[in-house]
Amino acid sequence: MTNLSDLTRLCPPPQTQPDPIDWDRVEAELGMHLPEDYKLLASTYGPGRFSDYIGIRHPNGVSPYSSLTGPMPSRVRAYLQDDYDQGTYPVPHNPRDLFLIGSTDNGEYLLWITDPADAPNTWRIAVNEARGPQWFTMTGPSRPS
Repeated sequence: MTNLSDLTRLCPPPQTQPDPIDWDRVEAELGMHLPEDYKLLASTYGPGRFSDYIGIRHPNGVSPYSSLTGPMPSRVRAYLQDDYDQGTYPVPHNPRDLFLIGSTDNGEYLLWITDPADAPNTWRIAVNEARGPQWFTMTGPSRPS
């Protein structure tokens, strides 16, 4: 079973087929290629939330603020860069290598670590603690470090 088939078994996708995504346009607009598993997830589920708690950025987001290509990824990167430069919170990765992919209702950010930039299928996920200094980096399936 793939990770997506596990997810669709636990959380069935919407009954209606999501709108198609022009991945070439999205990647050109972002200036980077995206992980194949993300493209499959976004194409299968469309925009929305999981358990009314985790929001995943999507090319067809319902607003510019929930869109993968909207203003939030660059705003969050600038916010993290300020923290990184000032030492406010110990951002464990270079903010230039972080790209916002989602968030929780508590305020945690889910970010791709886009290094190496030319190998998106190897990118890991970093998650910050919403009201504290902790960061968690996913090193692989279900293995936070």
